[in-house]
Amino acid sequence: MTAQITSAQADRPGRRMAVSLSALAGIGYAAAWIISLSVGAPNPSVAASGSQVVAAFAGRSGPALAMFALAEGVAAIALVAVMTAAARAARRCGQPRAGLAAAAFGIAAAAVSWAQLALGTWLISGLVPNRRTATAGAIYHAITRMDGAKMFLLAAMALAISQLARRSPILPRWLAPLGALLAAAVVTSGLGYLLLTPGLASAVYVSGVLLLIFVSATGIALRSRDAGAISPARPGTGRAAGCPSPAPPFKPASDPWTAAVVPDALPSLVTRDAGDEPAR
Repeated sequence: MTAQITSAQADRPGRRMAVSLSALAGIGYAAAWIISLSVGAPNPSVAASGSQVVAAFAGRSGPALAMFALAEGVAAIALVAVMTAAARAARRCGQPRAGLAAAAFGIAAAAVSWAQLALGTWLISGLVPNRRTATAGAIYHAITRMDGAKMFLLAAMALAISQLARRSPILPRWLAPLGALLAAAVVTSGLGYLLLTPGLASAVYVSGVLLLIFVSATGIALRSRDAGAISPARPGTGRAAGCPSPAPPFKPASDPWTAAVVPDALPSLVTRDAGDEPAR
């Protein structure tokens, strides 16, 4: 018993740091995206030609590079942090598949973002200054289509988190319908980006806002919901607040607690039974 309490107390600082990082990552994800949209980078149409792309980014390399670094670099790292924290919490609550799916789709989406960051840097730093319009247009369209593929990965991630919110107490239940709505909106905008269709792509103004809310809320909810797991109320369980605990194992009489109680209780029970037996 003492060893379990000591182990739980030693594990609290690491877990507290992990759940605090999930909240910071959730907030950082939204902050990175909001700042990236505020730096004044050009935003050509998804169907822009190579000459239009070069004209839009010419002389704006600073804001454009900052936008790519924040939206495709920093935000992707924050997304991975939130999803891996969700996977760890899901494993403690007996929902490893949903957590693993969310982490896998989140990491895959982040990998696409990092590839976009590399291509975007080449576009802004190499192709645009050299006025290579044909290659610039092809690379820009490739980045745009990668955005569409990434949106499908984000939709799958949102559905996995929705399932986790329905089946376990580590996330609030209202994240489940929000995740379903996000998935539908992201798939719509993703089709627009894959097909280079401006009309469908404009749905990103809805799906983007929902995505920021969803990821930030997931990170913050993991922090607040897992705070109970750090509490000393149930030392040694290693389970998040509200998660069902497994049935305790059978303890033989050699257990120090049982050994202290059972021997003293048995004589009194035997004596009472003998006294209560009716005379014949």
